[in-house]
Amino acid sequence: MAKRPRIALTKLEGEIMRIVWNAQSDAVRVRDVADALNRRRRSKPLAYNTVQTMLTILKDKGIVRLVEGPGRAHYYRARVSRDRASRHMVGELVDRLFDGRVQPLLHQLIDQGDLAPAELEQLRQWVDDRLRDAEDDA
Repeated sequence: MAKRPRIALTKLEGEIMRIVWNAQSDAVRVRDVADALNRRRRSKPLAYNTVQTMLTILKDKGIVRLVEGPGRAHYYRARVSRDRASRHMVGELVDRLFDGRVQPLLHQLIDQGDLAPAELEQLRQWVDDRLRDAEDDA
C-alpha cells in the first residue's frame, strides 16, 4: 500500500494549492497558476520558473500530480483534497502547540478571529448540535 504523503505546506505552497483546489476537477497549467498568483497584490510578481519549481516541489511531496494536457504545457491536478490537507495540518498544529488539546486552539481562534455576531451564533449552533449528538450517543 502506498504511503500517504506528509502534508505540510509553506505559505506560497498554500497559495498555489488554493488555486489548484479552486480549479476543482480541471487541471491547471503553470501559466494559469502564475497569472492567478500575480493578480493578487504582490510587491514583486512571481516568475513563471518560480511557480513551476513550486509545483514540482508539490509534486515531489505527493500533493499534486502531473497530468496529460494538450501541447507542451505542464498540467497539474491535486492529489490531496483541501479537506484532507486542512485536517492534517490542523492536527499537527494541535499536537505541536497545544499538546493534542483542541480547546485551547478554539479559544485562541475565537479570541483572535474578529467574528461577527452572526458567525458567533453559527458557532453556538454548531456546538449545540454537537452536544445533542453526544447526548444521543450516550
